[in-house]
Amino acid sequence: MCQVLDYAAPDSGVPSGILLRRQPVSKGERLFGVDQPFDAVYAVKSGSFKTMLPDLNRRERVIGFYLPGDLIGAEGMANRYYSYSVRALEASSVCVLDIGRLEQSGRSPEAVQRALIEMLGQEVALNHSVTASLIRQNADQRLAAFILSLAIRSSLRGLGSNRLYLAMSRSDMASYLGLARETVSRVLTRFQKDGLIRLRKQSLMLLSREKLEQVATSR
Repeated sequence: MCQVLDYAAPDSGVPSGILLRRQPVSKGERLFGVDQPFDAVYAVKSGSFKTMLPDLNRRERVIGFYLPGDLIGAEGMANRYYSYSVRALEASSVCVLDIGRLEQSGRSPEAVQRALIEMLGQEVALNHSVTASLIRQNADQRLAAFILSLAIRSSLRGLGSNRLYLAMSRSDMASYLGLARETVSRVLTRFQKDGLIRLRKQSLMLLSREKLEQVATSR
């Protein structure tokens, strides 16, 4: 992923990596906060992250999850600040695209923006489909759709689609899906009892994608 984001051409005379640096992130560490000035785009190299916004009671609500291969913070290029906060769900690492040093790379901001937009296109489509499904679905449908979306994202990143690692807590999943934590735990237990999935701590194996799809799309 660092190589994908390296916009400094090899023959430009610019030292390799002038825009990029590999950064380890500890579990629970914050990458950036809401309204913090925009200065970089982050590509998830390993691990996973959650994005959050404060609700009306100033409690942080989870609004998304980021996995290896995903970009974080690119939206900040438009308004020059970050519109959400980000924390690592586990020990992770990111490739940091330092926008502040862009001029030294010999590449224009427009070229970088075009490349980022192209990379973000697929993620936006997936996020829209998940968000749309959450509006109209019950608890079973929401959780089934969520699991399937993680499987699709994992497959697109070449990580396989039948075995998933759920670094997020049940509370994080509940916050994202607009459900109670107890409801998430109950539905996951029922999915396992019905033979749709197999859970071992944070490891989830899809046993019947077809049945999960039926649950997600049932009326």
